[in-house]
Amino acid sequence: SNTKLGEDFLRVPKLAVDREDWMTYKDRLQWSVDARGFLGHLDGTEKKPVDPAMLTGRGPSWVPSGTDEVRELAAYKAASKEWRVGEAITKQQIAS
Repeated sequence: SNTKLGEDFLRVPKLAVDREDWMTYKDRLQWSVDARGFLGHLDGTEKKPVDPAMLTGRGPSWVPSGTDEVRELAAYKAASKEWRVGEAITKQQIAS
């Protein structure tokens, strides 16, 4: 099912200066980030996509030369954009 989550559910409480509420903050942060589909960005399991130019035998001046390489580069660009969005949302959740 495609459930729309309310803003209250996704809201993370402020962490108290004395960190007395650390466990509550941590749990709510994890729940909120997980509900948005980005828990891997918070726990470090979602790795940044590897630029195909940085693969062995290639380099910064690498240019795709065939259909497969063009597709590989397009897939990397799409995955990289998605990864950056996940990172930004996760950072925003931590900072808010």
